[in-house]
Amino acid sequence: MADFTFIVKKIFNTILHFAHKAFYMYSWDYVTLAIMIFVISLGFLLMKHFMKRNKKTFQIIAITAFFVYLAMVIYSAILNRDIDSASFGVSIIPFRSYKMIAEGNKDKIREVIMNVAFFYPIGFLYCLIDTKKINYKKWPIIPMSAALSLLIELVQFVFKLGFVETDDIIHNTLGCVLGILGYMLLDYMTFNERDF
Repeated sequence: MADFTFIVKKIFNTILHFAHKAFYMYSWDYVTLAIMIFVISLGFLLMKHFMKRNKKTFQIIAITAFFVYLAMVIYSAILNRDIDSASFGVSIIPFRSYKMIAEGNKDKIREVIMNVAFFYPIGFLYCLIDTKKINYKKWPIIPMSAALSLLIELVQFVFKLGFVETDDIIHNTLGCVLGILGYMLLDYMTFNERDF
């Protein structure tokens, strides 16, 4: 029995080892990120659907999740960074990231994707707060997210917290837009409805 357990553990560890290598070799972390966002989004929509009779409770959950995530954004973008004059820089040229990607900078691809994904939950969670149909009242979150991103960049600039870019604001705002569109699409596809 001990030998069988040892063999199972050995096989399991070997699979994990190769999966780990493949994960980084082929940059499948983007796929993992997409799956994670999809699963969490779907989870919130399922919660919304099954809590139809407890709208107020769901609203509290949605509002709490929204503000907790905002706090996480501020913490990771500002409070979790060290002042470092060596890595400090500024780029006000819009879409500079794409030029760098075209020149072969693969790290920039990851940065763009992460900046978009960073603000996706803001748009998505904001839609969950109001259970009415998606209409013009939802869209103010877009300029609000752009203003939040601008504020973060300004704070980073003042305190020299990393590299400050116009592209970060563009990609963060795009992430919020995709969050709203993702909510609309998933809600319609899963329950064929746009409100309670």
